[in-house]
Amino acid sequence: MYIKNRVVKVLKIKNVIFTIAGIFNLIMSISVMASLISYYRDQLETVLYAKATPDTILWFIIAVILLFFAGISRRWIGDANFYSSYFEGNLDGYIQYSELALVTGKSEIATKMQLNLFRIIYMKGFELLVVNNEEQVVLNSKICTCQCKNCGALMEKRMYFTGVCAYCGSSDLFARVVADNRFYSISNNMSYGFNRPGFYTTKGIHFKKLGFAILLGLGLTVVVVGMIACMDSISNYNNEEYLRKVLLSGKGGSSFALIKADIMDSIILWAVIVLAFIPVVYQRYTKTKYIYAAYNCSHSFSLCSTPFVNVENLIMIKNSINKKRKMKSIRGALRRRYLINCTLEKHEGVLKVALAKQIVKDTCPFCAGAITGAVDENYRCRYCGNIIMGVICKK
Repeated sequence: MYIKNRVVKVLKIKNVIFTIAGIFNLIMSISVMASLISYYRDQLETVLYAKATPDTILWFIIAVILLFFAGISRRWIGDANFYSSYFEGNLDGYIQYSELALVTGKSEIATKMQLNLFRIIYMKGFELLVVNNEEQVVLNSKICTCQCKNCGALMEKRMYFTGVCAYCGSSDLFARVVADNRFYSISNNMSYGFNRPGFYTTKGIHFKKLGFAILLGLGLTVVVVGMIACMDSISNYNNEEYLRKVLLSGKGGSSFALIKADIMDSIILWAVIVLAFIPVVYQRYTKTKYIYAAYNCSHSFSLCSTPFVNVENLIMIKNSINKKRKMKSIRGALRRRYLINCTLEKHEGVLKVALAKQIVKDTCPFCAGAITGAVDENYRCRYCGNIIMGVICKK
């Protein structure tokens, strides 16, 4: 609902093109420059004034720029998805920057800057306004479709649910938030996510986990083989016995200098391959880490009986020495939408994971006042002040 899907799809294609072009230009420019330096290693002025040098430097700069913008765009799309998921789970329609800073792990200033930029490029359906002398994110699409079970009337209410039919006064209503990924609903079915880890993970996560693991293994293999080949060539560069053996075999150059030049070309080639694959391996490793975080969290969520889970009580956080790193993995899994039907929320200053949940009470049992804007399990009636238990349950 809050993502400009068409724009994001085009930008993702652009990122792939930029990445491929950037890697290709990077490999070619480094190879050419390294070959020039190797061939004219005793004549550096010749390298500086060579006809290919300016073009090589230009293509290197272009490659770095392409990879930089592709990486930044990819990260910002992930952040936009994270914000969108959080907005979809919000019932109140008003979000403070301090709240967003806590759930995203960013500063309030960074959050403001991102949302101002994202509203232009990636996102829609919200405004940045001053409410009660405080800057807040105001969601302008929190509309619910409500239907009265007593008279059958249809109505639309901002935020989510007033609990009273405007036509007959009945509180026996059915309502749901109108959003792409519906997060809150009112119904009698309580079995959606219980003991179903797949409810909290994206489709095909098992294939993604296997695919990322295979790609990570292949990437590591290329890096290791490349490093071994590079080190082997370096060790042979000044090895007279090896050079003499190649010279006598007639399979290499006709002199030590030509054989060394061939060895140097081999060193450069393998070094470039290793340098090109290291960021690819790191990216695969990061995605694999996020996939495993989503996989582990989904099993914990499926066994949870409450709609909110304290982040500190998650097994992967509790048993970890580096809690910040694990928290970063969870945020990464949410940002890339490997984890779905859940989001990070701030409740009474505590960071919690909000699972897919449903509102099961619509009126106060003490004064019969309508329950509106409920976001916690227990709700204080805004009319009589009493605490109402179990307003929201796990879906």
